[in-house]
Amino acid sequence: MTTPAVTPTLSIAADKDTYEVGDLLTLTAQYSDASVAAVTLHITASATDAAGNTAAAEVDVQVNTQAQQPMVIGVSDSFGDSYTQVSSEGGVAVLTTTVGTPPAPSA
Repeated sequence: MTTPAVTPTLSIAADKDTYEVGDLLTLTAQYSDASVAAVTLHITASATDAAGNTAAAEVDVQVNTQAQQPMVIGVSDSFGDSYTQVSSEGGVAVLTTTVGTPPAPSA
């Protein structure tokens, strides 16, 4: 049996939708390392009320087979701002920058 190839994943989100020049922008990156293969854990629950009526629910969650390793996140933007990675552990990195002046429009 071969283990299927796992690729790293990355998603990013800014802490606000709108900034002014000079504002601190905090970027949160959620990632998974390709060396951490997740397996599916299927959970089933049931509940019974006093009248004997039952309800059931199910959910699947992913369980990492080993500890998530920190990754270095590189970030660039269209203003040329420099980002500093302030933390990275357990699949979440936080980066910050000060929003700079936008470049002049092309003529």
